[in-house]
Order: sequence, then structure tokens, then C-alpha cells
Amino acid sequence: MKRVLKAQQEPPELTTYRERFACAPAEQIWTKFKKAKERRERVKKQLRDDQRGLCAYCENALIPDDESVEHFVARDADHGRELDWANLLLCCAGGERPLPEEVADGDVRYDPEGTKTCGLAKWKSTAAILNPLVLPHTPRLFKFKSETGEIEPDEDECVKAGVDVQLAHNTITILGLKAGRLNVARLALMNQLLGELADAGPTEPYTLGRERELAGMYLPQTGFLPAFFTTVRFSLGVGAEVHLASIGFHG
Repeated sequence: MKRVLKAQQEPPELTTYRERFACAPAEQIWTKFKKAKERRERVKKQLRDDQRGLCAYCENALIPDDESVEHFVARDADHGRELDWANLLLCCAGGERPLPEEVADGDVRYDPEGTKTCGLAKWKSTAAILNPLVLPHTPRLFKFKSETGEIEPDEDECVKAGVDVQLAHNTITILGLKAGRLNVARLALMNQLLGELADAGPTEPYTLGRERELAGMYLPQTGFLPAFFTTVRFSLGVGAEVHLASIGFHG
């Protein structure tokens, strides 16, 4: 999970809908709003752009076949926030949705027998978790086991950032972020990056310069980020942090 830097200006379709039903609060619910495809897709596009193309929770790349709008404060918990722009995120479908054969990473996205993740996993939980909208952009709060790809809090960095370590642990558990399919994908990415660090490019292998070189390739200043951004950031170490600081990264 990384910080989500949301646009302050909400999509006009959302504003118009709320104003239209200002005197009829019962009408201001997400299920009615999303029935109109054009306004639903406009909200999703803005969320996707704000999140730089990544699921707000697991950080897999968002695709239309495998995404849904997430309410950080659940709709059942507070109906008044169903159309609150500050309460909306976009996340993957959590492993429940079969995908077309042409989706290259379908095995990472769908596992009928595996742990469900992200908004789907969180749906019936009332436990507190970290909110990506209020996370610090630095330092990096999570790390990954080199043998398995399993995520865990970087406790030292959490303390440095003033983030509750136990809440970080709870976030991983509630969102199912140790799901086997995610571990496999992150481990493959880590091994790929390790191989690239070992290759000689314009810079020497296994050096800070090589880390920065790869960070410049993988972590752009604007636009969509690569799937599992925090895994890339962790794998490229100090070089990634130097690069992100140099481009003014804030989320």
C-alpha cells in the first residue's frame, strides 16, 4: 500500500448528482448513481488517474475487467458518505472475478480457492486499517521477504513516520495482502529486478548508480506507475529513495 494523492476537485458528475437530490437524501446512494454508465466511468477514470493506475490496496495494475469502486468507510457504516469524494477509492476485484484469456496476468488476479483481497476482503470487517489517503509518501512503510514475496510492515520506518505498527499489521491481515497469488507476483518481480541489478548498463551492477538508473526507468514522475510499486521501491533500495526525492514524489 502506498499513499494516494487524490485530486481536490471531484468529478462534476458527482457534484451534480448530489445537488440534484439535495432534498432527497435517500436518493444519494452509490447503487443509484452508478446505474448511469457515463457518470460511473467518469468517477472511475478520475480515481484511476489519481491512483496512478494502481489498486489502492494491493497495488496491482487496474484494468476495467478487474476493478471496482471502494468506499473506505463502508456504505453500511455511514450512508452519508456513499457519494463523498474523499471516501472513494478504486481497487481490484479481490480475486473473485474470472477474466478473459487475453488478460496476461489472470492467474495473479483470479483465484477461486484462494484468499480474497482488498475491498472484497474488507467488506464485512469493522476493524481499523491504514487509509491510503492519509499515509505519508515517505518513508516506505512495507517490506517484502526475499524468499516468498510476502509483505510485512517495515517496523523501523513505521515508527519513524509515526505510523502505528500494529495497525500496519492489521491492514495486511484485513486486506488479505499475504494472499498466495500476490506473493507469487511480487516474488517474480523482485527476482526480475535482482537480475536487472546484476546486469551492467551505463552504470556498474549492484551499485547505487545502478539502483538509480533502474528507478528512473521504472518509477516515472507522472502518469501510471508499475504494478506493485512498493515492491519495486523496496527492491531498488536507496537508489529508489534518491530518485523519488529528486522527482518530488508525493504519491
